[in-house]
Amino acid sequence: MKKINLLITFLLLFTALTFAQQKKYVSYEVKKKQSLKSIAKNFNISTKDLSKLNPGVGRKPVMGTIIIVPNKSFGKPLGTTVINEGVKAVEGENFIYSVLPKETLYGISKRFNISAEELIAANPELTNGLRIGMQLVIPKANNLEEADTVEFLLHTVVKDNTLYSLTKKYEVSELDLMALNPALKEGLKLGMILKIKPIKSATDENEEGSESFINAASFEENINLNKEINLAVILPYKLNSLVDSLMDQNFAKNKVLNIVTDLHFGVKMAIDSLKNRGLIVNTRYFDSNGSKQKLQILTSENNNFNGEDLIIGPLYFDNAKWISKKTNTPVIVPVYSKKQDEINQVNLIKSSPNNSAIQEKLLTYMERNYKGENVVIINDGLGKTQSQLWQVVNKIKTFDSIQAISVIKPEEGYINREIFSEKLDTLGGKNWVLILSDDNVVTSAGINGLKGFSEEVNIDLFAFNKGKNFDNIENVLLGKLNFTYPTSEVVNSDDDRLNNFYNTFKAKNGAFPSKYALRGFDVAYDALVRYATDNGLEAGLTDGKSTRTVSLFNYKKNAFDAIENIGLILIRYNIDLSVTVLE
Repeated sequence: MKKINLLITFLLLFTALTFAQQKKYVSYEVKKKQSLKSIAKNFNISTKDLSKLNPGVGRKPVMGTIIIVPNKSFGKPLGTTVINEGVKAVEGENFIYSVLPKETLYGISKRFNISAEELIAANPELTNGLRIGMQLVIPKANNLEEADTVEFLLHTVVKDNTLYSLTKKYEVSELDLMALNPALKEGLKLGMILKIKPIKSATDENEEGSESFINAASFEENINLNKEINLAVILPYKLNSLVDSLMDQNFAKNKVLNIVTDLHFGVKMAIDSLKNRGLIVNTRYFDSNGSKQKLQILTSENNNFNGEDLIIGPLYFDNAKWISKKTNTPVIVPVYSKKQDEINQVNLIKSSPNNSAIQEKLLTYMERNYKGENVVIINDGLGKTQSQLWQVVNKIKTFDSIQAISVIKPEEGYINREIFSEKLDTLGGKNWVLILSDDNVVTSAGINGLKGFSEEVNIDLFAFNKGKNFDNIENVLLGKLNFTYPTSEVVNSDDDRLNNFYNTFKAKNGAFPSKYALRGFDVAYDALVRYATDNGLEAGLTDGKSTRTVSLFNYKKNAFDAIENIGLILIRYNIDLSVTVLE
């Protein structure tokens, strides 16, 4: 029945679009910074005539205002909307094309053998951007291919894609890609839509049981729609000062307020998504104001939140820990805190892995794959990292047949090239270099020092995370150094779930989501789905791995019976700028 309803909705929408093309005038939503004059120019009409069509609309209409504009498709011959690879249009005549997800101006122009300039000239509204479902006039299509009898798996070229990485990703040969996509003779370009292989063969391969690194022991979403969840979201909204902040020109620079806002939008989208699936979620939002005093008032007024099934927040770890001691309700900490490693509370759930888990993940991998490499550790010499340095050195010393291990520390933010020459094996052996510092200067000094050896010396670079200290390091250099690090969050631009989230979030909020919006969605969605199982939250949390838009969750009980996320994977940068998931 659901599929029938969706089909009826689609048919109604398609019918509406078809008739809209026959109307002389259609509706148009005013975009940001548009004026009546600029809109009139886009639709080849005078400002005066456009004003007559829209009496009462000023010269600078508010964004979102719906006005009437000429239908550029009126009176023009209609072709058939292109679906997948089937093109049915008369060569040499105009026809209408409906824009598909992930398409680009470059891809559409190449597909119909016309220039991007010709496409824009026929569709002036393209100056405001390309949108899914947009009806474009394709001017006098030339050399159109006949409709394919076979549907193909498609790929939109994104940043860092290479022919080599695509052949590895889809397990096809470069010759096959070139044969299916003659435009590749001119090189791989951002936004190109490539035929990869027939969809049938792709499906057959999946049916053979090929598994991703995450599918093993994966969590199954067995949602009980008869279950009702009472959720409390506690964040430092600071509503009392919000009005003042909005009036302040530095509002955009208010880091905490931006984080809270993005987390809130992400959490709300997760709740709305599950409500759309039929799950009953009763949500109450509380403003902690970032203070312990306000939390005391809230817990007192709300019976220590014992009437709730689940609490997401507060933002600050100390406050989350405090509430977890006052209530019997599970409290999920939404973001990582350096303070969480030493704190264990039975109903305090850490959604981000501890540093100890991150360290263990990388060192276990290195130990398992150690084959006599020369190990060099770059450390900042600061007191806060010396304990970790001692732990790491002692662990590496236990590797079977360990050959050599040395530590390099910068002097006045600089590491002399001669020091690298002394510590690295430059005579054909393999070197493992571990960055043990979050300091920007030390990281840059260390990696730039390795740059001069990367062409001639065999080096693998490791770190426990890829934080802000790597922001100024080029990915090309990291690829040459086979940079490897553990993470619980991976942004995969080819993931349909992530792309759908980006588009939905932008449509609702007028901007693309930040990492905190993604985090809010992932944490809330995963926790609610696990709670909605028949066996409850604790059983659901420990019932296997899951991935959401960017986050990996693999909750386990530790020695203190506290539940924490240990979900981590190892990422390696390759010389062709592709990324490999090691384990």
